[in-house]
Amino acid sequence: MSRHYFSLLAALLITAGPAAARFAPGPGAVTALDSIRAVDRRVATIGHRLAVANVAWCARTEWRHGLVLLELSEIAGNLRADALRAFGRERGLGIMAIAADGPAERAGLRANDVITGFDGRALPPPGGTSQAGRAAPFAAMAAAFEDGSAQVEVIRGGARLIVEVRGERGCLTVFQGAPRRSRNANADGITVNVNAGLIDYVQDDAELAAVMAHEFAHNVLRHRERLNEAGVSRGVLGVGRETRPIRITEIEADRLGVWLMARAGYDPQAAVRFWARFGPHPLNFLRSRDHPGWRDRIRAIEGEIVRISTARAAGRQAEPDFVTLPLR
Repeated sequence: MSRHYFSLLAALLITAGPAAARFAPGPGAVTALDSIRAVDRRVATIGHRLAVANVAWCARTEWRHGLVLLELSEIAGNLRADALRAFGRERGLGIMAIAADGPAERAGLRANDVITGFDGRALPPPGGTSQAGRAAPFAAMAAAFEDGSAQVEVIRGGARLIVEVRGERGCLTVFQGAPRRSRNANADGITVNVNAGLIDYVQDDAELAAVMAHEFAHNVLRHRERLNEAGVSRGVLGVGRETRPIRITEIEADRLGVWLMARAGYDPQAAVRFWARFGPHPLNFLRSRDHPGWRDRIRAIEGEIVRISTARAAGRQAEPDFVTLPLR
């Protein structure tokens, strides 16, 4: 089941409890809620564009709707009163954010709408503390979109509305922010996580797209599965890592990531700008054992940009001209 609808707020509530309100600077939890919503929309928009534009390169696909949701009954602590003012209810699937120009936004859904059902069936209540129980409302949503569209029943300002959302076929990948302040991102085969510290660091959405596309490329290229199949050791806390196979996956992700972001309409030069600024940071020496040097990464990225530009100038569909390298 896809999980690309979870808000950063959910991770904050799990990891920080009432301290979630300290996520953003400014007076009061309203500022924190608005800041979280802005991050959700930003990540959802870039992730949706990457997933839909590159669906032809993904073995696993799904119907994507562009919604970022949170079960309101789980909100506690300092954010509860502010969420109640925003949504007007204590239960239901609250729409925290919507991918810009995605299916849900085009259909007319809005942030702060509360979903109460799909396709004429009431939303099942979250069932206690078990994972399956908490996931019940989201499972109902996934079932509703299995045929590509869903009649979404919402409450907006006391009025009940029914909105038909027609999904777009896209890659099966979850894009979400993580509340950690370190400047890092990772992928696990299905999920792409971008830390809040890195989201704050990038200068614009194109640079954020470069970071997300690199991690997305790991999923598209099945790097975690391939490393497992090859029996590659990741070690414990980096000790005992096999560096060569991991470095190969990073090179592949750098190269394919540029194509992924270009197909989604982002300027691939943003990847160069990001690495030219981020690469020389002193803390990056910790990655030097199993990651390419930042200058090498820029050279590889620039090589792919030339290939993209050449293909486009010739009026051809840009396609990467490399295959995945053997990990052994």
